[in-house]
Amino acid sequence: MEKLIQHPSWIEIDVAQFKRNLSAVRKKIGGRRFCLTVKANAYGHGLCEMGSIAQEMKIDYLGVSCLKEGIILRKSGVNLPIFVFGAIHEEQIQEFIAWELEFSVSSRFKAELVAKVCERLVRKCRIHLEVDTGMQRTGMRSETALELLSWIETVSCFDLVGVYSHLATADKPHCPVALEQIRQFRQLRERSGRKDLIWHLANSGGIVFYPDSYLDMVRPGLLCYGYFPDGRRDIQREIAPCFSLKAKISYFKVVGSGEGISYGHSYRTISQTRIVTIPIGYGDGYGRIFSNRGFVLIRGRKYLISGTICMDQLMVDIGQNEAYVGDEVVLIGAQGNDKIDLNEISEIANTIPYEILCSLNNRLNRIYK
Repeated sequence: MEKLIQHPSWIEIDVAQFKRNLSAVRKKIGGRRFCLTVKANAYGHGLCEMGSIAQEMKIDYLGVSCLKEGIILRKSGVNLPIFVFGAIHEEQIQEFIAWELEFSVSSRFKAELVAKVCERLVRKCRIHLEVDTGMQRTGMRSETALELLSWIETVSCFDLVGVYSHLATADKPHCPVALEQIRQFRQLRERSGRKDLIWHLANSGGIVFYPDSYLDMVRPGLLCYGYFPDGRRDIQREIAPCFSLKAKISYFKVVGSGEGISYGHSYRTISQTRIVTIPIGYGDGYGRIFSNRGFVLIRGRKYLISGTICMDQLMVDIGQNEAYVGDEVVLIGAQGNDKIDLNEISEIANTIPYEILCSLNNRLNRIYK
């Protein structure tokens, strides 16, 4: 086998911690089904690797956003039930069936498209009916869902597995919008009389703040990777991040007073100092937004990034402190007695942890420990 050429910047995944997170969520939800959301490369953690660990941990379902992700998982040897959240297109239906993926139907129009393909292939398919209870993204309105549900029951090609909706504001405790979505969805469940189906609504925020949203299955994502809605730590203390972003110093130089650093010279030295170069940049998904704002850890000390982040590199002014080429740098995670928390850097970038994790691309190797 050809040896993997390592990029001098990488992501480390603590597998043992990830397993502890899954176990803690399982404990919280009791006997309900557990659908681990692994879309967007498992929130940057690695789609196939996280899927394989989930299979080892006997998770009930995997959730992905699109056909492509489902096929990648199947090709990697994952045989768990896989549910595709995203809206479907006519040309994809045959592939959903061929790869034994469960998928959403959210309108009579889409249902009829699926039925035509199934009839042509003489195949059945496993579907979930998507209901919009307030997200206003995809899904049919709850007041018309029962009509479609009744029609689906009359079409022999459909194996209706479940009914689901998605919480829009579950990261806020006691939110009236979330409470209304839960009420509406539970009411639909009662009116349908179909307790044999899997009714699912709860995401990570639902698990933490809204136990009434658990129903038959939950679909957490961020929580399983160790991060809490709105930065809180409100459930089992076993849950913690399993993700670190690291690099090695690639260059060191002494720079005089008043010198500009990087493109545009947005940072200038105030005295003779030591500048180290770190081989990571926006080409890896570590954004320019962190120029002169983000932090790194070197030898247990926290330093501000100095100057504009380049496509492949960034610079750090370490003053008169010591550091050498090859020293480990932490951009997300812990080193010594200090740490750089994902929530902290998300606030710097005026975004959410999801976006930071999903932005870090596959030029960065994932190392599983």
